Amino acid sequence: MFYDTGQLLHVIIGILNFKVDCAKANEFMLKELYRTEDKYGELVVTEQGEKRILSFASSLQQSAIYIEKPHRLVHEYTQIMLLGMMFNKAKNIVVLGLGGGGLVHCLNYYFPKVVLQAVDIRQSVIDIAYQWFNLPENSNINVHCNDAANYIQQIETGSVDIIFSDLYEAQGMSDIQLQAAFISNSYKSLGENGCMVINFHSLPDEESSVIKQVREQFSAVYMCDVFKGNWIVFCIKSELSLDNSDLKTHAVNLGKKMELPMKYFYKQLRIIPL
Repeated sequence: MFYDTGQLLHVIIGILNFKVDCAKANEFMLKELYRTEDKYGELVVTEQGEKRILSFASSLQQSAIYIEKPHRLVHEYTQIMLLGMMFNKAKNIVVLGLGGGGLVHCLNYYFPKVVLQAVDIRQSVIDIAYQWFNLPENSNINVHCNDAANYIQQIETGSVDIIFSDLYEAQGMSDIQLQAAFISNSYKSLGENGCMVINFHSLPDEESSVIKQVREQFSAVYMCDVFKGNWIVFCIKSELSLDNSDLKTHAVNLGKKMELPMKYFYKQLRIIPL
């Protein structure tokens, strides 16, 4: 069979388009890399294009990183949580809920002098973070296998600048984040200008014990509705106003430093009345 030039070109273009379509399809395919089980249930590591994902054998992604640039945060809610960095010049940070370590990767990359304490109740999660998510083994990063409520209760009073609380299980948010005692102990561990950042799956009722505790103890509380459902709540020990020009400047500078739309996120913050 013979093709003229036009027919041959058409065939070649068709083959190339087919290969491109296949490549695009592969980008969205999940490839399982590792599966294990501990007393809390299954843990699964998958790969999807440029991302590596940790899940607890459910449809929910517990954590994800970009394989080539793990310091770039995948999920929008974690990006918004970083607004907590504008409330003080943090030297000591606690991350509750390690997952694949995306937040630790990011904080360590952009703030290498900060001392990070990361806490997770599952040793299996910690092992996976090192083995599959390249969690840095740096001297400023300390990882603890502990229950978050117990860990916070034992922290020295006033020794922490920021607490990032992102405690989730296979089916959703851990009840620890709804406990008044957890909020009270977190408040005690924070320094004078300390900030607690909590990722809530949905905003607790204003009459709930956790919101009452937050209102009683913290001087300023802000929230940001993550557009895919979560609510990020910022609990500040010192009196601050969103109209403060210094805060706006910090948000803008954070955005430039990390190449994230922090100024836009800042504008979405709303006050929770005390």
